[in-house]
Amino acid sequence: MNMDPQGTVQLPPAYSAYAREVDELYGSIFWLSVALFVGIVGAMLVLLWRYRRRPGRKSKPTGHATVLEIAWTVAPLFPLAWLFHAGFAHYVDGAVAPEGAYEVRVRAMQWSWEFEHPGGALGPLNELTVPVGEPVKLIMSSSDVIHSFFVPGLRVKRDVVPGMYTTLWFEADQVTGGACESDDACPEGQFCGRQGRCALPIYCAEYCGAPQDIQDSAGRNTNHSTMLAELYVVEEMPSFEPIMPERCEAAEDPMACWGEHLYQSNGCVGCHSVDGSSGPGPSWQGLWGSERAFEGGERAVADENYVRQSILQPQAQVVEGYTSVNMPPYRLSDRQIEAIVAYLRTLSE
Repeated sequence: MNMDPQGTVQLPPAYSAYAREVDELYGSIFWLSVALFVGIVGAMLVLLWRYRRRPGRKSKPTGHATVLEIAWTVAPLFPLAWLFHAGFAHYVDGAVAPEGAYEVRVRAMQWSWEFEHPGGALGPLNELTVPVGEPVKLIMSSSDVIHSFFVPGLRVKRDVVPGMYTTLWFEADQVTGGACESDDACPEGQFCGRQGRCALPIYCAEYCGAPQDIQDSAGRNTNHSTMLAELYVVEEMPSFEPIMPERCEAAEDPMACWGEHLYQSNGCVGCHSVDGSSGPGPSWQGLWGSERAFEGGERAVADENYVRQSILQPQAQVVEGYTSVNMPPYRLSDRQIEAIVAYLRTLSE
């Protein structure tokens, strides 16, 4: 939209108004620290020179200055109060998303990012596309270990923790660059993504256990510190195919109807029956809420977590008697898994 933002020696280019506010606060704290450092060290040097040891002179107590002691105790309270207020205000601004923000569900996993847009539409793995000039709220979860969503150009970072949801929001006010063949062709702070377009980098800022030798198709290292994803900021959002069939929107239980559709469209019907008959995989009839016995002697109740793991990591827990079945992992969104759970509930009623 405007001229490409430029970075500084210390900070990358800012692609949002919030990022520039953070930079202004950082600059204020930095120069305040520089001024205090110069003042304190300068005073120390002057006092060292003035009260240096000299022949024929004996040291004397400097005496007691109550006013001076009160002054250097009270004076720092004012900048500290300002720092607390400014920091807390920026924290609140970054923690509370505006009403009507564009919501994207983010799922982190070793070692990729998955983005689910409104309506349950999954974008390409490791690619997030958002509209320019519109607040975007991320609702994030982890499938395995602690990750951390970090976009330096937007000055946003938040841990992604298994077993809970964390959120952050941002509003990018600059579109990302156009077509590219290399990182050199992109504006400062961007790189050439897999689509052949410039993008802002999304990192994992947490030690999430990735080995050091994982590389993407461009030869970039994708270990824990660079669990690399691409953020595209566009003026016009691409169209996403509707996920829930239209016939299910008017059904008595839309989610269960959608789950039945997913059961058929994803080929689950080929291995799992819904009438109790045997097949290559366990029947879904009566599955919900039942206790499952696994190879190795472990047991668990078929609940939301069991269903989720069975879809995303089917070989993690293999039901007794089905060791010869090698079910592939399915890439479904959180909403799609919720729909399958709703359908399983109806098969156990």
